[in-house]
Amino acid sequence: MMGSGKSYWAQQLAAAYNMNWMDLDSEIEKENRMSIKEIFETEGEEGFRKKETNALHKLTHYKNIIIATGGGTPCFHNNMQWMNEHGTTVWVDEPVSILAKRLSKEKSHRPLIKNLTDNELENFLEQKLKERKSFYSQAKFIINSKTFSIADAKLFLQ
Repeated sequence: MMGSGKSYWAQQLAAAYNMNWMDLDSEIEKENRMSIKEIFETEGEEGFRKKETNALHKLTHYKNIIIATGGGTPCFHNNMQWMNEHGTTVWVDEPVSILAKRLSKEKSHRPLIKNLTDNELENFLEQKLKERKSFYSQAKFIINSKTFSIADAKLFLQ
């Protein structure tokens, strides 16, 4: 989910295990010379999701890298199945209350939540999690910030 700490954990794990990491949204922005927000505004979510899938599939030649995807990436165009076939997937499963607290400060940068009040944000996140849980639960590993430590990553970084 957005706000779960995917990029944070990718950076931490990459540093601890001497690996590279990348943020899929940043790659999409570089490739398209537009921000995610601009892509949503000009091409809508479906246009963005197509670009996202194309960018994801272009990463197959990378080895020994951690990729932080967007929260919706696993839920479209069979991306979760594709990611499981080409790498090790990890769901950063944080409670909605934590996600809402983190995201309330950065709504303007996120197209799906930019116009929501804080109360609407929490309801939106609960609904999104319901919609996405069946995809997220296909991840090979599930972590959260309360119980996960960098040392635990040895389980899935082999």
